[in-house]
Amino acid sequence: MSEQDNYQVQFQPIGKRLVVEAETSLYEAARESGIELSSACGGEGSCGQCRIVVLAGETTPPNFDEEFILSELELQQGERLACCTYARSNLTIQVPRESLITGQRLQIAADLAASLREITPDPLVRAVNLELTPPTLEDIRPDLQRIADALAEQYGVSGLTAEPAVLRVISPAVRDLNWRFTVLLRGQEIVGVGAWDQRPLGFAVDLGTTKIAAYLVDLETGADLAAAGAPNPQIGYGEDVISRLNHVHRNAEGGRVLAAKVQETLNELLAQLLSQVGASAGQVVDACIVGNTAMIHLLLQLPVRQLAVSPYVAAVGSALTVPAAELHLDMAPGAAVYIPPCIGGFVGADHVAMILASDLDRHDKIVLGVDIGTNTEIAIRKPGMSFLTSASCASGPAFEGAHISDGMRAASGAIEKVRITDTEVQMTTIDDAPAVGLCGSGIIDVAAELYRSGLINQRGRFQKENSRVEDGRFGTEFCLVPAAQSGSGRDVVITQKDVNEIQLAKGAIHAGLQILLEATGTAPEEVAEVIVAGAFGSFLNIENALAMGLFPELPNAQFSQVGNAAVIGAKWMLISQAARRRAEKIAAGTTYNELTTYPKFARKFAMGMLFPDE
Repeated sequence: MSEQDNYQVQFQPIGKRLVVEAETSLYEAARESGIELSSACGGEGSCGQCRIVVLAGETTPPNFDEEFILSELELQQGERLACCTYARSNLTIQVPRESLITGQRLQIAADLAASLREITPDPLVRAVNLELTPPTLEDIRPDLQRIADALAEQYGVSGLTAEPAVLRVISPAVRDLNWRFTVLLRGQEIVGVGAWDQRPLGFAVDLGTTKIAAYLVDLETGADLAAAGAPNPQIGYGEDVISRLNHVHRNAEGGRVLAAKVQETLNELLAQLLSQVGASAGQVVDACIVGNTAMIHLLLQLPVRQLAVSPYVAAVGSALTVPAAELHLDMAPGAAVYIPPCIGGFVGADHVAMILASDLDRHDKIVLGVDIGTNTEIAIRKPGMSFLTSASCASGPAFEGAHISDGMRAASGAIEKVRITDTEVQMTTIDDAPAVGLCGSGIIDVAAELYRSGLINQRGRFQKENSRVEDGRFGTEFCLVPAAQSGSGRDVVITQKDVNEIQLAKGAIHAGLQILLEATGTAPEEVAEVIVAGAFGSFLNIENALAMGLFPELPNAQFSQVGNAAVIGAKWMLISQAARRRAEKIAAGTTYNELTTYPKFARKFAMGMLFPDE
């Protein structure tokens, strides 16, 4: 193999790609991408801090330093030191959080208090205090019977039950607590025991394709105690859901591995949340996890082959309650996880949660709900109709930075705001760090600004006669940041191919919205409000999104951005039985439209790729 060979290296979960020469170490490649790996030795192979995991592709074999620092098992699992490793094919690399000096910005919820209301708690699990007389030779009732008798007498609870996992902890726990303790009850079932006046806690999760957002909640008051986020570790197995579903289909252990990756991250998040408030895992008695249909299938290790091929059918669409132990989650021994229902193969529990939290199902005017991501889910509510209508647009990962030459996720140095003047490019980067690439909001801004400045035409083609348009290493391009000012030592550019990728994404969303309006007999001027949800939507410049034609013309619509409403919907369902019933009613009362079967889809998609007339 020639030493002059070049290979593409993809760093996950950051989403950065670059082409490297064979003699460039992965540590140097990461640095060129603006990814700062920890390294006390400066890349000399002695500190062991720049650990990465090779997920796909061929590299040079481990050297002496790696064999000394890394165990045989770690090497077998693909762990390497970036400073000692060189590409010998195209690579997909996982960068663990502990190897990063700076991490990815993870949107959990943005300004939700200002846009989404709170609800009255009505949790499924409650805490009751008991103070009992210990057993004696004259009173040798079994421990569970002693508790059952007291609950029946003091609280009117009859028919008490407990799973074996709970029974294993009751006897030692009540003795350690001198028979003065709290019982955590789900109906007539004991799910855990704890110290006197111990408050039951809940775990609300939005399991996104690229990011996971989580809350720790006081079930009795509904108060948010702590929040945290993390990248979805499955991203190393595919940026889009179909790639992950295909991985499971092609690999016998694929389903188990992908489920285990997420379960491990959920436990890390939960431990982090509990540490923030000084609580124990035994207090966490209930959970609600929302996600798109594919993410839920992968979490539960449900069959996925039928979900990856037309007509994209879910294994199950109804709500599920799963023992937390079955998902290997570190919670109370009898804790359960509630999984809300899905609407269709690509409209899942997260969309139901978004509809719930934004009250889309209760509006007295015509409202569109749009959750923008790799798959963009949309729903419309019309007064007088007893149901909602929804659809899913395969918008692709461009707005996550994928398939964009200098695209990346929202990490330090990502350009998130752009303004192009006649003489310069003005921008804002995350952490005000030197620019290394473009994240989603910056990509929207760049597209709008290129069109507004006349650098691209209505069809998205660069105007080559403009002196600011150049021929670069990837063809026709516009330089946003010259190498001397960037954080990577390379020009940060937007290319013709990048513009085309953006057009594909916006064309899908534009067409999906148009078709949903037509399918429901709704004129564009009748739409009173557009609710934009999701982490990406939180940072979206609506004016630029309209200018580049992401949305069709809706002349009377007010746009509101509600942040990650899905995780708030998960919180509602965690603390309220009424919210769960309402979510199930939403799913049952929402019709799903498959856009690709619509006769005019291809034309509307093509027209949606155009930039709007000025």
